[in-house]
Amino acid sequence: MSDRSRHLTSRNARRLLSLLLSWVCWCSFLGAPSLAVAQSRYATSDNMSGYVHWIELFDASNTKIDPASENPPPYSPEKTCGRCHEFDTIAHGWHFNAVNEAADPGRGGQPWIWSDDRTGTHLPLSYRDWMGTYNPDALGLSRWQVAAKFGSFLPGGGPGSEESIAAGEALQGEERPEGYLDRSGVTGALPVDCMLCHRKQGNGYSPFVWSEQIEDENFAYAPTAALGVGTVAGSMKRLKDDFDPTAEGAASKLPKVTYEASRFRSDGKVFIDLIRKPENNACYYCHTNVPAETTQGTRWQHDEDVHLRAGMSCADCHRNGLDHNTVRGFEGEQHPSGSVATSLSCQGCHMPNDSADGLSRAGRMGAPQPAHAGLPPLHFDKLTCTACHSGGLLEPSVGRQLNSIAHHLGQHVKRTGLEQPGIVGPVHLPASGLRQSSAPPAATNEAPSEADETASGAEEAAGEPVAVASPDEGTVKQVEVGKYTPHRMMWPSYWGVKRNEKIVPLNPEEVYELIRRPLKVRREFTEELADVKLSLSQRKELLGEDRARAKEEEWTTEERQKIATAERTARELQVSERVSDALQAIEEAYPDSVAIFISGGSGFVRDGASTIKAVEPESLGDAAEPYAWPMAHAVRPARQALGATGCLECHSDNSLFFGAEVLPVGLLPGQSTKPLKTHTLQEVDTDRLTAWNQLFQGRAFFKIAGLIALGLTCVVALSACAINLSRITRR
Repeated sequence: MSDRSRHLTSRNARRLLSLLLSWVCWCSFLGAPSLAVAQSRYATSDNMSGYVHWIELFDASNTKIDPASENPPPYSPEKTCGRCHEFDTIAHGWHFNAVNEAADPGRGGQPWIWSDDRTGTHLPLSYRDWMGTYNPDALGLSRWQVAAKFGSFLPGGGPGSEESIAAGEALQGEERPEGYLDRSGVTGALPVDCMLCHRKQGNGYSPFVWSEQIEDENFAYAPTAALGVGTVAGSMKRLKDDFDPTAEGAASKLPKVTYEASRFRSDGKVFIDLIRKPENNACYYCHTNVPAETTQGTRWQHDEDVHLRAGMSCADCHRNGLDHNTVRGFEGEQHPSGSVATSLSCQGCHMPNDSADGLSRAGRMGAPQPAHAGLPPLHFDKLTCTACHSGGLLEPSVGRQLNSIAHHLGQHVKRTGLEQPGIVGPVHLPASGLRQSSAPPAATNEAPSEADETASGAEEAAGEPVAVASPDEGTVKQVEVGKYTPHRMMWPSYWGVKRNEKIVPLNPEEVYELIRRPLKVRREFTEELADVKLSLSQRKELLGEDRARAKEEEWTTEERQKIATAERTARELQVSERVSDALQAIEEAYPDSVAIFISGGSGFVRDGASTIKAVEPESLGDAAEPYAWPMAHAVRPARQALGATGCLECHSDNSLFFGAEVLPVGLLPGQSTKPLKTHTLQEVDTDRLTAWNQLFQGRAFFKIAGLIALGLTCVVALSACAINLSRITRR
């Protein structure tokens, strides 16, 4: 046999073996129960009362914790809880799998908003490829940076897991982009902490301590401090980027753990009071959404979700199995468990479905069947359940909202309700929301090549999802038209460059290094840019020599007006000069590009040496468009549902469903944004809407007239019958 024949035979044999192994694995997958379903690897108590956890604590090296030892290490939830639970299966559920490309992204949801108050950056991020968000990998942000930024409101793992960090490193290659930082060699990976969700209220576990430890970059120490079995002194954040925790003498620079000896039994076991089904307060820590006005003392005027008031919990509907693929509960959700999740949506739970079987049937947990008396069935084709039943009552102006993750609710600070990012809601939009085409890759400071231009043209020729137009244009082109549902939305603000007629956001960390000197902002972008104080010589020029040193409370009304006018002029000049200088610094780092600042649905570029100008809306494309995501809570009582008082709530010219005003939130001091009517975001035919509303004005009269006509018809018919019967009887 020739070498070539031998090679072909060997190759064919390998192919056959590969196919055989694949077939065996596939058959095993089909025939054997999944661990996520069967849960057969470990013994379980299976008692509804739960299991009392007197357990030993283990560190990351799988060594039992001795609280009396010198310089004891922090405990590891993976090595401790993983001795009895399928840790690898759990750690790939919905709250952990954002970085997993194989995971179904599902309906667009709340993004991670990268906020940097120093530069006015508020950028919606997601690894899930939700249109309108930007992929952190494409921006040149490391997985570690994302974990450090958002880990305070993550249950650990996810982007901060060892496998995710390694995958992120491989994606970036050997050349790291500007602004890229990976300190995982110092801090280690972000551990999964089971207690963030499975703690029992009052057991001493504090998610606030978890957040504090993450902010100090004490990743490995956070579970120990949050559980309350010990205290942690020190911060990994102060260590240099090239610090080696394994080096000789490094241990003395690491945080110190002091365990509370009274928490340990004589056999070394610790009591951890936990529960299988998470309580509402565990969910609230990351999923609190409140009207911004509640910061001013009006929280007592707002009601909780009717389901919670009835005694239900979040996890009754948003439940999961061992795989931790939490049911999101939206209509049409493709859940890994199959049809079982169908009855956990609003429609699946409350509306009858006689063809469903078993757990897919409606009426679970005592759910009532709504009558919807007099409601035309067309509404169920156009509206989601939440469109009428969820969110706050509609107001003429859509209000601001605060969110746990975006606004770090839980930190003990004084809030005004105007904190950035500016999130507004509810806004009723088709279920696709204002989702845009996928974000472009991050910009580089290299000049575009012919290949780049060719690729750009090829993308345009291939066709991208249609995005919404500029808010200034007042028109919207939806990616897809679904049922109307309430949304929260925010307008991104960021620094970017325009190249090949496309605007690309820059790495937020790189931006800070580029513009911190010309922008002269240390902490708060809008506030410090607007901070203007007139010099003594300027006050003398305005008020005269004698009044220039007078205290502010002694100024006359005329003097106050003069000072206010002068400060306004100085503020406009200061904003223009500093922003222009910042844009120039970016253009120097990115030659052959036009630097741009996006804010409040508008774009600003340099206009000369020290001035800026707004960009024409049509040249922005979708770069300045808002990102919107559906909201489902809080559900209101039926008597407060939209339309409960009659058709005219929606079908009238003053309907707030179509006519509420939405004000884009801008970051530049003095930036005026144009209020948008909701119907412009909904892409509604206003002429048709007006005509339809006019028909409803006479609907009540039409009903009365119809009943009168029907009555007269019946009288005439009965009279005719009587006459005919009379004639018949006479014969």
